[in-house]
Amino acid sequence: MSVNILCIDDIEINIFTIKNVLQSDKDVKYNIFTALSAYEGLDILIKYKIDLILLDVMMPEIDGFTAAKMIKSNKRTRDIPIIFVTAKKDDVTIEKCYEVGGRDYITKPFNTTELLKRVELHLRLKDKEKLLKNEKEYVQNILDLQDSLIFVTDGTQVIKVNKAILNFFNKKSLFEIQKEYSCICDSFEIEDGYFHLDIIDHNELWVDKILKDLSDKKDVIVKIKNYLDESYVFTVKATKFHEYYILTFTDITAISKQSKEFEYGANYDALTQIYNRKAFERLLNEKIDKQRYIKSKFIFIMLDIDFFKKVNDTYGHQIGDEVLKQLVNVVNSHIRDDDIFARIGGEEFVLILDINIENGFKVINHLREFIENEEFDTVKNITCSFGITEYKKDDSIESMMKRADKALYDAKDSGRNKVCQEL
Repeated sequence: MSVNILCIDDIEINIFTIKNVLQSDKDVKYNIFTALSAYEGLDILIKYKIDLILLDVMMPEIDGFTAAKMIKSNKRTRDIPIIFVTAKKDDVTIEKCYEVGGRDYITKPFNTTELLKRVELHLRLKDKEKLLKNEKEYVQNILDLQDSLIFVTDGTQVIKVNKAILNFFNKKSLFEIQKEYSCICDSFEIEDGYFHLDIIDHNELWVDKILKDLSDKKDVIVKIKNYLDESYVFTVKATKFHEYYILTFTDITAISKQSKEFEYGANYDALTQIYNRKAFERLLNEKIDKQRYIKSKFIFIMLDIDFFKKVNDTYGHQIGDEVLKQLVNVVNSHIRDDDIFARIGGEEFVLILDINIENGFKVINHLREFIENEEFDTVKNITCSFGITEYKKDDSIESMMKRADKALYDAKDSGRNKVCQEL
């Protein structure tokens, strides 16, 4: 093994002595570079790869402390261990040795064995530091190869991130991430169906909540905006390693979007964008089930466009579709957000309103008048007939629809553009 050591001392006899001691070691081949001033030493550091520096404190022009600061400020030389060699033994000098970046100090006159052992110790430590640095770089390279966002946190502060996170937030370094987000959890969007800070108990650590949910076989999904203000959806995996947490965020935005599209398509009418028959039946069943615990009034309405076949036959199905969409807009503008409105087929629609039958009759009659007075594109005017019934104990979808359909038939049979009820 060959090791390059630089000795900087303005007294030649000191350099001669140190050189003889180091070269007396038969187990290691020390290549000794010598300099009689800090300037000479800095010049050697630029030209050669040095493994360790023995640096005198008291020197003319530039003392050892100043030279050490210069060495530590240079990216190329800052990791080279420095052992100060000094005749001073006072606490101020010793403290200064460590303050400027020295790893150790040896007092003059030095003991031969002590010098060899100190040099050997710090060379071993340097090798271990190099190995540790290589391992860290190796781990970082593995993390950077992953497309998922990976970071390490103590639960409150980001400790390490991979390249994918830097790219996602358009940051150049971990320091920039830490300046904007002391905790990655601060970037989670608050939205129903996603994990965010508002769902966590005040005294609970957010990463512990994630670990608990994962242990309970629950999916943990977060939504985060990137630097372009675009929202992405991630599934989260986490593990605890000593006092740190390692989290992996895998992008499922495309899958989530597709899933929501499937969910939307399963519950909404493609033409009018209101609930379809399947969603209406589910919502009405839920409302009926709640009546076991919450006794409240609600009415069920069926409505049908009068002579809609004539519209299609006269103007074509495309105009007929536009009429359906405009009708939906009119109805939506006169009902509340929590009312249930659905298309169950063709020109047939249903409404569920949280109101009693007396007030409901008035509300629906006003709606009938609004529709009658609305000017529709191309066809100009249409009318609708309505059948109303009120929920009764032990009602089902079938029984309510039967009564509402009977009332709707009565409205049509008695001349259309009317509201009839069946109790």
